[in-house]
Amino acid sequence: MKQTVDSWQRFQQTWDGVLNFLMEGECVPFAYDMPPLERIVETLRQDPDSRITSGAKGDSLELTDIAESFRKLPIEEALRSPFALAHFKLDRFFGGGQLLDGFEEWVMTPWKRALADAGFTWTRCYPILFISGPNRMTNYHLDYSHVLAWQLYGTKLFSGLKDPDRWAPFDTRLHCKGVRRPPGITPEDELSYEMTPGTVLWNTFLTPHWVAASDTAACSINISHGGLRYKGKLCRHEEEVVQWQQEHPEAERVLH
Repeated sequence: MKQTVDSWQRFQQTWDGVLNFLMEGECVPFAYDMPPLERIVETLRQDPDSRITSGAKGDSLELTDIAESFRKLPIEEALRSPFALAHFKLDRFFGGGQLLDGFEEWVMTPWKRALADAGFTWTRCYPILFISGPNRMTNYHLDYSHVLAWQLYGTKLFSGLKDPDRWAPFDTRLHCKGVRRPPGITPEDELSYEMTPGTVLWNTFLTPHWVAASDTAACSINISHGGLRYKGKLCRHEEEVVQWQQEHPEAERVLH
């Protein structure tokens, strides 16, 4: 059930499925030396666009804002505290001398070039940074995107499901905002990958997943893709959503 994709030919065959998989070899055409974790957290927690929440375990995303109290902690204490930090506008830190100086040139450009050379197009492709305090959770949810998750510091357990469509049928995927973990999921239903530093994982479009940090702070960068097409064709889950929206133009856009 677990799989690792290490060639673009294999990626072309696998990306349109419903199961997450690891990536390596020519499918990871980038490298970058990240700043120390302390500097990343210190810089981002002062930025008003950072989302800082408790990361408490539950059946759905927990988005209670704790930014004010988190910013007051000494950085050493902050990294040991319960928190979950996300930043969705990292390009502001790409300039010379900034936190992620060179990230565009060393990560985003080679990744986009490799995707394009393999026959893919997209409408959006941008990085998001996620940092979790010790033993924190990103609870059960679905993303309206394909996500390349790249683990940088610490260890996370990235869990999905062996049969995603059983637990998240079309109606759930269509109305996924605020979705809660269904009762009855057992460990036998889960498809989990341990993500140590350097691990790269492909999380498929609109499939349920949740992420748990280990006993130290953990940091990853996720590259989010929208409108991803191979030879002009969307993946099956996005195609069915787009078709439904075309057939129901009067309906509210409930996905994102």
